Amino acid sequence: MTKNSNIVCCTRCYHAWKRRKTSPKQCPKCHSPYWNAPRKKIPKGLAIKYQEAMLKMHEQIIGVSGGEQGVRDEGGIYFSIYSILNHTNRKPGDTISLGAFILNEFARKHHFSDGNKRSAFVFAKTFMLINKCHLRVEYGDAVDFIIKVAEYKSKISFNEIKDWLKENCEIIKEKDVETYINKIFVNLSIQENNDGN
Repeated sequence: MTKNSNIVCCTRCYHAWKRRKTSPKQCPKCHSPYWNAPRKKIPKGLAIKYQEAMLKMHEQIIGVSGGEQGVRDEGGIYFSIYSILNHTNRKPGDTISLGAFILNEFARKHHFSDGNKRSAFVFAKTFMLINKCHLRVEYGDAVDFIIKVAEYKSKISFNEIKDWLKENCEIIKEKDVETYINKIFVNLSIQENNDGN
């Protein structure tokens, strides 16, 4: 994910604090001397936190835009999140690649009873916003592309998803991230789609 130059985060306990003139010898919370060394493994607790957040987001999307609530494959969601976190570790700071990975992962794998494509779009857009990249296109305008990504034996490649995101994204200032999330997430979740995407 994109790094915030003013914020430092411990790779062990994920405690964040404002950057100081000198780097600390250990994390102020967990006291690990390896606070700035990348983890070799994704902690299970982190994946579970992401899973809980995504399940809540999906529930809100269905609650507002309609459809059937429910999860078809909870283990699959956990595996997808674990894959996303691994992808982030392999390509830190590459927001477009992260968005493409999320969109591809959740649009093609039908983890939910309904709203898989809507959720894939919202997840990708939200994670990109957090990383200071605004996907300008609305769901109604993106639905045709997402259906092509999600269809059985799709011919849309990962690089084509990245190219599509690049064409439809803009970098935003750090101070505007929260404003974008507040304005856009509700908008995304209430857009109705007649074919139940």
